[in-house]
Amino acid sequence: MLQMHLFNFDESSIWGPHLFPMATHDAQQEVTDLWIKKMKTHFNGIDKLKQGYVLKENYLKLPERFLQMGKISEENVENFRAALQCTWRDCWCGGEVREKVTQSEFIESMKNFRLWENTSALAKPMPFFFDAYDLNHDGFLTKEEFCTFVQGNGLDQERAEILFAQIDTNHDDLISLEDFITCIRAFFLSQDDEGHYSYVFGPLIGN
Repeated sequence: MLQMHLFNFDESSIWGPHLFPMATHDAQQEVTDLWIKKMKTHFNGIDKLKQGYVLKENYLKLPERFLQMGKISEENVENFRAALQCTWRDCWCGGEVREKVTQSEFIESMKNFRLWENTSALAKPMPFFFDAYDLNHDGFLTKEEFCTFVQGNGLDQERAEILFAQIDTNHDDLISLEDFITCIRAFFLSQDDEGHYSYVFGPLIGN
């Protein structure tokens, strides 16, 4: 029987700064309309109740919800929560202590976060999301597994398959964890039109 991976919360592991280098001078420019649409899309995906804000306590319940669905192991719950704590603090709250974040506050925090030298907080939860959809836990996402992830965000099958092909740069019909993190990095940090990378969290708000 295949076992889920046990991820340790380790600053020097795969989610470290080498995958999220210091933002370039591009990050110091005014953000584009495309980037703002991406941030609104992500926020709305987390704000399931459409309240216009996200509570920290609800954000940090995600590991328990994944556990109940059988998508992660019990051993990974605390490490997943610790990773989300960093993402909440650095990405959602701009390094501050907050119990609630509105959409405009999230966008402003992410604008500033793009300028940080170390943006690794973005990647810390990614192995847990990756493992949740790596159904056979072989360390790769197949096209079917990846499409299940992005279709859960509202993407249609055609665009999901195009996005998979864009991420699968070596054309082996598999996506590695590093490929996955690269896609997430492009979504949050890039000002440019990254093609279908921009749709990993679903159709963009306003499109």
